[in-house]
This record gives sequence, C-alpha cells and structure tokens, in this order.
Amino acid sequence: MGSVKISLPLSVVPVRFCPSETLAVLNDRQWICSYSGGKDSTTLVTWIEYLRRIGMVKCETPRLVMSDTGVEYPFLQQISADMMARLSATGWKCEIVRPAVHQRLYCRIFGIGNTPVHPGGRKMRWCSRSTKIDPMNRFSKSVGADTIQLSGVRWGESDVRDEKLELGGCAAGGECGLPAPSGGVYGPIITWRTCKVLEWLAGEVEGEVRGVIADLLPMMRRLIDVYELKYEQPNLYGVPPKASSMRFGCIGCPAISNEKITKSKQGKAHAEWSHLRRIYGIWDRLYAYENRCLKIKAGRGRAGPVRLEARKRYFAELLDIQAQSGVTLVTPEDIAFIHDCWERKVYPRGWSEADEATEEPEERNLITVSQ
Repeated sequence: MGSVKISLPLSVVPVRFCPSETLAVLNDRQWICSYSGGKDSTTLVTWIEYLRRIGMVKCETPRLVMSDTGVEYPFLQQISADMMARLSATGWKCEIVRPAVHQRLYCRIFGIGNTPVHPGGRKMRWCSRSTKIDPMNRFSKSVGADTIQLSGVRWGESDVRDEKLELGGCAAGGECGLPAPSGGVYGPIITWRTCKVLEWLAGEVEGEVRGVIADLLPMMRRLIDVYELKYEQPNLYGVPPKASSMRFGCIGCPAISNEKITKSKQGKAHAEWSHLRRIYGIWDRLYAYENRCLKIKAGRGRAGPVRLEARKRYFAELLDIQAQSGVTLVTPEDIAFIHDCWERKVYPRGWSEADEATEEPEERNLITVSQ
C-alpha cells in the first residue's frame, strides 16, 4: 500500500493533536523518526503514516531509525520487526542502529567492569548513553545537519522525565529534553497524554480513521496487549481514569525491576523466563564493596568498577541464565570481547589493576560510591 490520499471530514481527523507547527516541520523539513518499538514511538510513526495517507503530510519516502540495544524482549522485537516490514511496504525507509560491541550492556559490565546503574538514579545513566544515545548520535551525523529527528517523548511519562523537560533538556542529547525544532530534535506528540496514546494504539478512534490504518492496527493492538493496559479507577465527573501499563527496558535492566514482566502474560507463556529474575541477584552482588575496586584518598574510600575476579565469577552465572531461559543475553561476539577484556585487564577510564589491591576502610561510612 502506497501513500493513500483520502479526504476525510475534519470531525474524524485528529486535528487537535496536529498543530500547524507540527505540520510545518513534517512538510517543510527533512526528518527521520526515532523508533524503539515501544508504545510512544509506535504511536509517533503510525500517526505520521496516518497523516501521510490522508494527505496532510506530503512525503514520498518517510524514514525511521530503530535503536536496537541487542537485549530487547523477544515479543517487542517481533512486533517492531512486523511494523517496520509493513511500513517498508508502504514506502518508508527503515534503518536499524546497534551499539558497537564495546558499548553493549553486558559487555561493559562483565568485560570492562562498569558498575550496573542503581534503580532510581536521577543522573544520566551510562548504559542509556552507551547503548542508545551514542549509536544514534553517530547515525545522526550520517544523515546531515539539516535533518531533524522526531522523538516520541511526552509530558507525563514520569516525574523525572517531566523535570528534565522543564529544564529544557538534559545530558541525554534529546533522550529526555527536547530543544526547539532548530535544535535538531522535535517531539510531535509531546502533549499527548498516556490515555490518548493507548486509545490510538488500541484503535479506539473514529471508524474512518481505523479504516485508513487498518493494516497497522494488528501490530498496534498487539503492543497494547503486551503492555497489559489497566485502568486504576472508574471515570469520575468526566475525568478519564488513570491508566497504567507495563514498563520495559533492556532484558535485565539494572534500573528497572523487570520481575513483573516474567510474571506477565508473556512471561507465563514462557515459564523458562523465570530464570531471568536471577540477573537481579547478580546486580546486588556486583554492588557489594567486596566486589568493587577501591581508591583511598584523604582517608576515604571510593568504590568504583567491578573487580576482575567478580566479573568472571558472575559472568559464568549469566551464561547459565542464558542457557536456562533460552533468551539471548550475549552473542558469541560479546563473549569473545569479554574474554579479551579479561586477558588485557581492561578497566573503565581512571581505574586499573592496581585498584584491585586496595583494602576497604574499617568504617564503611567512609566509602563513597562511584558509577
């Protein structure tokens, strides 16, 4: 199906979500959609395709780029692959960006020795920069400075995200903060609330709109099923009920407890995935002071990267988890990289083998933690 020109009455076109500024960007600028396969980026690309099909966006070859960390959940990978195949058939140019081997989550932790990020941390996560932002920045340079990146970031996703948006941006290079369109990143659905995103993905729109995107709706609804949408309270006085849904990160994401995922409908359909919960026990042990390199300065200890012996010990457990769960966490290329790091005694910048020998201060309160 190519770009279909359909004239619909304004009553069934979601014009209220399409301000003139957005149409100006989509029609007058070169752009590329950032796509992760999640609910917000899927809303972004399908909504733009809808506008394209009804003639409000005139673009013969729209583009998207997907960031694949290499440790995405299989059910999300399949939906995003199916969506990109469908969009490609309608004229989109779809590209995939992956982190280099030295930037991958498990390679950095078990090979280089980066400490897993802590849940609830408000600073920029090194893993987000390494696995997503830096690869996307490299890609951005390849498409030219005149190409604007369209992001599915929205107000209301989380208090932390909103705080960063209020500040006008953050160290994430567009991952959290959105500069003006001239800044290279633009969020067409930034004002969409979660309930509207979920309604769109579920096809809870006018029949004429559903007809335009009928071929996309199956993948969109599969995504809704995966997110296990729940309304927490009934509609009171015309106020929409608060919607909650699953939250996804990388498999074994240290910053998000994915225990709910292994207990979800998808997890119950794959009982072997219960082994993935063991990853969080590994993170707990890698946080321990005895498994961390230390520096002593002015009588105070600074806990840093993971000791080499601990990396080797717990990587063996990770490989067992991979074997038992049937889910790929590390590839043969990753394993070869990790072993090479061990051979060369690689540490994060500013740390070395000499820091392995530092003993803990007698008082634990004299130790500060470094990521």
